[in-house]
Amino acid sequence: MCASNGIPNVPRVVGAKSPDSSRYVRRWAFLVVAFLAWPHILSAKDADFTDFLRETGSQTHAVASDKDATAFFLKTFGSSLELPKRLPQRGQLPSIPNKITQHMSLFTANLATWHLANDLLTALDHGETAMIQSILDSRQQQFEWLKQSQPDLPDTLALVRAIAQLQPPEPLTQPLSPHYPLFTQFLHEQYPDWVGTENSWLTLAQTEGAAGVRKRLREAWDRQPARDGRHEKPLQGDPAPSINRFLRQSFLPIITASVQATLLQLHVRNEQQAWRQWQAIQKWSEDQKNEKGLRRLCGTWQWLIHNHQNHSDHKTVMVYPPPSQYYRMDPQPATIRVQGDTVYIRWEFPRGIVQEESLLLSEKDQLLSGTFVNNLGPNGNITGRRVKPCRE
Repeated sequence: MCASNGIPNVPRVVGAKSPDSSRYVRRWAFLVVAFLAWPHILSAKDADFTDFLRETGSQTHAVASDKDATAFFLKTFGSSLELPKRLPQRGQLPSIPNKITQHMSLFTANLATWHLANDLLTALDHGETAMIQSILDSRQQQFEWLKQSQPDLPDTLALVRAIAQLQPPEPLTQPLSPHYPLFTQFLHEQYPDWVGTENSWLTLAQTEGAAGVRKRLREAWDRQPARDGRHEKPLQGDPAPSINRFLRQSFLPIITASVQATLLQLHVRNEQQAWRQWQAIQKWSEDQKNEKGLRRLCGTWQWLIHNHQNHSDHKTVMVYPPPSQYYRMDPQPATIRVQGDTVYIRWEFPRGIVQEESLLLSEKDQLLSGTFVNNLGPNGNITGRRVKPCRE
């Protein structure tokens, strides 16, 4: 499998229905997201990996621990990688090293986060408050596990929850206060920062949630005096219409755009990390298959080599040790791969001499036959018979 070099579907920004403010926020968000995500997307390998993640991660919602993650991986991918489909029971020898089970756990965490980001992006894109709330409420145990590998996830989820809880009623049927322009002016003067400071709106939403945002808005309404000529008096009337209008037209579009940009980066980042974990697991699986094949080759062989260039035969004894002892061979093959019954061996000798052998195991691994070729021109047949079994 390969990683994605295609661009994921970039979601629309949702929030206020005020055409001007929302449109500018969308354009700003898309530029920021494209700038941040594009280098990662360009470094990916193949769009097939995105489809692979989308098709295989739908059951990750219930994964909430490293043990769950490894069990999920083995059940879902074990057969394709020729791995056991479940964890070994107590008393059995584990066939998978801890390093590889860690790769499996991290891959599943990346996969779960990838799907979480995708689900939240879809819900935000459609303004589905109930869907957002359902995702947040149903995966609490998983979030506790994911934050071990995704330390920035809690802040992002806090903002998503605030967005869901701050959605004002629709449509806005209450009459708008004539003091609304003064109210918004006061807010922009008192709280000019949206991000980047301790007093910013985004920090407030992260740390105090929807209740903190509404509290600030209500306190601002109560503090803002209404100017009537030379006299000042407190703002009169119900503050709810003005607060809801500010949420819909200013707060929600900007915060939603920021969250969507973060989720898209999270989405791309976890795809890249999942690709690296998947590659490490695949390499280990291929090495395991090759080691299993090398054990079939292990032993002492009597070789008969026929050279087509001069029609001569040469007999030799080849000793193949167990895979863990290949370093003892002299000379040592530069490459030796066993896939099924096929054996490929590449030798690299002094003065640039290279020889490649393509062989086939048969007769219950007692016969090895095939051809060789080297860069000096000679080529011919090889026939080998096992004369001694492998000694571990």
